[in-house]
Amino acid sequence: MQQFANASPISFLEAVADPTGHISQTSVTQVTLAPGTYFVTYSISAILEAAGYLQITPSYNGRAFLEYGVYDRVADASAGVSGSSSFLAVVPEETAFTLTCNTNAAVRDGAMTMVILGLETGAD
Repeated sequence: MQQFANASPISFLEAVADPTGHISQTSVTQVTLAPGTYFVTYSISAILEAAGYLQITPSYNGRAFLEYGVYDRVADASAGVSGSSSFLAVVPEETAFTLTCNTNAAVRDGAMTMVILGLETGAD
């Protein structure tokens, strides 16, 4: 299980390496994407120690994408939050990709699964 800290990128481990090198994990919190189009899907779950919210925001191409984020809130302590998001990321030049956590409560028993697939387009 992971700990999600406020205003911090989420850490993860690479399960399968991309043999093309277009998708590479460059740190425990960051993936580097080569120019191209990608299908990104991720899901999160965690328990908030107090009433509050958990927001996960993907960032790439030098900015955060709130529209692809996940948000959940609870009114009670020790309650579960979860969510998932899927989207296409168009990357015109090499970029760092991260998922950042924002919360107003302590988080425990966090879990995150992410899949990034490179897509072939007519321009590739």
